[in-house]
Amino acid sequence: MSTLMRRFTAGLYLLALPLAAQQHKQINLVAATVPGRVEVPPSGNWKPTRVDLYDDGVRPVLTFEDPGTHMTLSVILFPNNTGKPSAESCRKDVFDPLVEHMESEAVLKNKTLDTRVTPTGASLATASYLITNMSKMFDSPVKQENVFAFLGNAHTCAEIHLSKMDYTPADLPLFNAALDKFSFDGNYQPTSQDYTTLASIYYRNAQNYPAAAVYYQRALDILPLAQPPNPSARRFLTDQLSMSYGIAGDIKRSRAVNEQAIKDDPDYPLYYYNLACADAEQGNAADARIHLQQAFDRKANTLPGEHLPDPAGDDSIQKLKKNKEFWAFVQTLNPQAKP
Repeated sequence: MSTLMRRFTAGLYLLALPLAAQQHKQINLVAATVPGRVEVPPSGNWKPTRVDLYDDGVRPVLTFEDPGTHMTLSVILFPNNTGKPSAESCRKDVFDPLVEHMESEAVLKNKTLDTRVTPTGASLATASYLITNMSKMFDSPVKQENVFAFLGNAHTCAEIHLSKMDYTPADLPLFNAALDKFSFDGNYQPTSQDYTTLASIYYRNAQNYPAAAVYYQRALDILPLAQPPNPSARRFLTDQLSMSYGIAGDIKRSRAVNEQAIKDDPDYPLYYYNLACADAEQGNAADARIHLQQAFDRKANTLPGEHLPDPAGDDSIQKLKKNKEFWAFVQTLNPQAKP
């Protein structure tokens, strides 16, 4: 369903700025299942390089690099399942199994556990090691310093991971400066806007559609809490959630999202269009025709700046091109014609 990437609503585009465009504008890194936030990117010359979501959607990771020093910094949030509301418990949860795994493959030196108090008074539980050889089987010497710092409460752990190749003691101030700026607001309750911003980063920047679906779903889940409720935002988020599932190949979930949305909001045409795409992906020309007709019957109800796609140019719809009767119908549909 590649052409489900077809459009963004012009009026809501600012909700979906890609990460690269936000490198000088801080956003909130939030997890999908627990409270708390870390503002990213950190102050300094950090450029975004990677975005990931691990552990079945509960552990977001944003990675940055300082192009001047070639130092990398990853910011991570994850649920605190240790039963202990402390930075030390968060550290133990991550660092012990990580070291065990790393030592099965690489040579680690200078393993340390420590505590560092930042200028703002936050007490970081820190850990570090130096990788001197990337393999125990082959000679691949390196000097990669790795430093970890943790903050946490009863619900959430926050982590930064700093690393640098060709490490020398002269690099220590770089690590210390980054640690001193690390902060975590453990009581912060994420907003629908927070989830939407991250979902859009996963969708547009990383093209990680399962991850985008996790965050679009959370944005929808709490949207009624927004004041006032915004029908356009709900339509936008539902459409993006459906497309995220569709591009990821989860047609069943994509279909279910649109079917439920139609029950709540039967006049919005793109719900029907998305169902037509799902039908076409599954080879169902009869239902695809019905849903396309329903979409075009309602095309006057698109959002400002939005339009129905041309189904003749849609990768999903084109999968039924060999059905001559269906394709003749598709060619009668003109998204540019006035309703």
